[in-house]
Amino acid sequence: MTNTDNISDTLSRLNLVADPVNRGFTMTFKNRVTVSIRWGNFNYSDRKTTAECAAWNADTHDWVRVPDFGDYDSVIGHLNTDDVAKFMYNASTMTL
Repeated sequence: MTNTDNISDTLSRLNLVADPVNRGFTMTFKNRVTVSIRWGNFNYSDRKTTAECAAWNADTHDWVRVPDFGDYDSVIGHLNTDDVAKFMYNASTMTL
């Protein structure tokens, strides 16, 4: 497998959306939390250094509140890169 194959395989598992209107990705963690990270033209972001994040239960499709991100149980906008990483980590380690 070449590096290009590895990149293509990884991108397909991330469910990457390259559309400039809704650019971003979703991923589901082992704990069954799905996160959505978006930075397209119509997302709550500056399209360069911030993104919007959301999380839901992969089985029930109910919104979930990610620890350390307040009372938000829907989309959280304008998170910087460090906060996006923290959001993803916290979502991946939480218990539903």
